[in-house]
Amino acid sequence: MSEIRIYIFSWGIPILIVFLGIYLSAKTDILKDDCQCEIKPYSFARAQLMWWTLIIISCYSIFYGNYGIIQELNKSTLILLGISLGTTTTARIIDNTEINNGILRHQNDHKHSKGFFNNILSDGGGISVHRFQALIFNLLFGLIFIVQFLESEEGKFTEFGQTELALMGISSAAYVGLKLNENR
Repeated sequence: MSEIRIYIFSWGIPILIVFLGIYLSAKTDILKDDCQCEIKPYSFARAQLMWWTLIIISCYSIFYGNYGIIQELNKSTLILLGISLGTTTTARIIDNTEINNGILRHQNDHKHSKGFFNNILSDGGGISVHRFQALIFNLLFGLIFIVQFLESEEGKFTEFGQTELALMGISSAAYVGLKLNENR
């Protein structure tokens, strides 16, 4: 029975979850901005939430498959998910407020897709440094999380320090704070 658990949870479920996330991202509006335009642009905040969700749930499943016990989530994991959820929620509130107030939004100016990276990095005036910074920190910390998890002999979730978590929080807060002025 443990061999079946290892194959299903260590390989099957993480691969299925990642492919499902990629499929939904490509075929649905799950990562797209709310707007009244022909082709909806991708949302940075939603992409960030998907990124951390896929990483954490895949590592969680791999741990269960390898050890047969449920991994206890550590503070870093919960904070990273919290930052992503907070960023997505705040960005959605900003978007809904702008839509309800009839503000002309750069997100509505998409006649054709400019591509995933251009969409998530652009603030209407072109590629912006605060969005680029947030993307780089999310990619870097995500890859560190995965590598340290896979290299850990106990398969423990990466425990980032307060400074690293503060950096992620500040980066997301800068994105949300500057998003407030993108369409003004």
